[in-house]
Amino acid sequence: MRSLLKAGTRAAVAAAFIVLLASCGGGGGNPGQCVAGSAQTCAANTDTTTAASSSAASTASSQSYAGICTLEGEKQFTRAYLNEVYLWYSEMPALDASLFNTVPAYFYSLLTPQKDSWGQLKDRFSFIVKSSDADSLETGANLGYGVRWESDSQGRTRVGFVDAGSPAEAAGLARGGELVSAPSDARWYPNAATSISFVYRSSPSAATRTVSLTTAEIQEDPVPKSTATTTDPRTWYLLFNAHTKGAQDKLITALGNAKAAGAQNLVLDMRYNGGGYLYTALSLASMVTGSGADGKVFEQLRFNDKRAAETADSTYRFSGQVQYGEQAYATGAVLPRLNLPRVYILTTDGTCSASESVINSLRGVGVDVVIIGNTTCGKPYGFSRTDNCGYSYYPIEFQGVNDKGFGDYANGFAPTCAVADDFDNALGSSSERLLSTALYHMQNGSCPSQAVSGLLAWRGPAMSTPSSAPVGGKLVTGLRLR
Repeated sequence: MRSLLKAGTRAAVAAAFIVLLASCGGGGGNPGQCVAGSAQTCAANTDTTTAASSSAASTASSQSYAGICTLEGEKQFTRAYLNEVYLWYSEMPALDASLFNTVPAYFYSLLTPQKDSWGQLKDRFSFIVKSSDADSLETGANLGYGVRWESDSQGRTRVGFVDAGSPAEAAGLARGGELVSAPSDARWYPNAATSISFVYRSSPSAATRTVSLTTAEIQEDPVPKSTATTTDPRTWYLLFNAHTKGAQDKLITALGNAKAAGAQNLVLDMRYNGGGYLYTALSLASMVTGSGADGKVFEQLRFNDKRAAETADSTYRFSGQVQYGEQAYATGAVLPRLNLPRVYILTTDGTCSASESVINSLRGVGVDVVIIGNTTCGKPYGFSRTDNCGYSYYPIEFQGVNDKGFGDYANGFAPTCAVADDFDNALGSSSERLLSTALYHMQNGSCPSQAVSGLLAWRGPAMSTPSSAPVGGKLVTGLRLR
């Protein structure tokens, strides 16, 4: 299978990726004038007003420049490659390449400046990163501190998630803790061994203390919690944080346990899932459904008009078997099927890419998807990874549509019940606001009246904290970055 990626964005790769995958931003190791590494940020920071050129772009193949690792050769490869695969290649501006001193600066300047029907930059997701950083995005393994910072409804920077066995966990950081202050030059997204000190408190009302962390190798757990809820053993809660390599195996085991336990309801928590491998999303959606969905479109990928043959040959369908095997479950292994008419999905604006594919695909085959939380990030697009001269390129290559032919959700999926993320309760606790709202809706068929008052009005993290990725949070070859 061509490694198709769907990952999220936000100063987003950033926040989720302090652990290394989650939203949309870039790593401190990203080269070029744009440290954040996201298309949205980098495009805004790149001055193209003096770079316009009336000269026609070269029509040579990118392969004719591949491996020519001079600045000029790499820029020629960049332009030629985007001209071949970029979804919006016809909207690339004509630029004088000699005016750009780095490959990333040239890459971001070539992206379409056009806006979509909602007035947003059409391409907020394409990015380029060092190949060493791209490798870590695919596996969930990275050098970091193991803490994901989020912003609460009052704009405070709170701990959203801490990786097990990480320096952050060892220092006593836990969900709900608050970052009070940190040095302006703090390296939250290190690309080498480093340390950081900051003022922290376990909750907004607790006493402050100084915390010092030193980076360590961290392996993210894509499925850190899978259990029946305490209020109803028939309702299963699954925390799913990343569509990285190995996540499919863990999902199959988790939902196999849910089926064996007689689960009749599923709450899928993807509030921090910025995306990843599309095949993982396919297996997850297939396990939610039953055999009645088999053969229907999970997602059809639509490439640019130069790649019509690929569009015709790129349809992924629901199936009761593993389509792309990992270690524990090989291709052809039978999937556990929950056969659910309805599924509850917990979201924030960090729910992106492949995670949104799950929502869109299930709705496409008639599953009632009840969204609890905040509007998702809005990335119906994806890409695959191409390496050249130490860089990994992720230009948007396709748009995905479901069985009904729908894929126009660049403004995100709006919640059924709008609820702010709750940092005062543990993920999976029946008292946690998003989960308790889902349980209420499950029993009553409506949102609790207090849910709207908790709507998160401010979107985005108070502090951008990517680990070593760019846009989205999870990037991987072939994955779709949203």
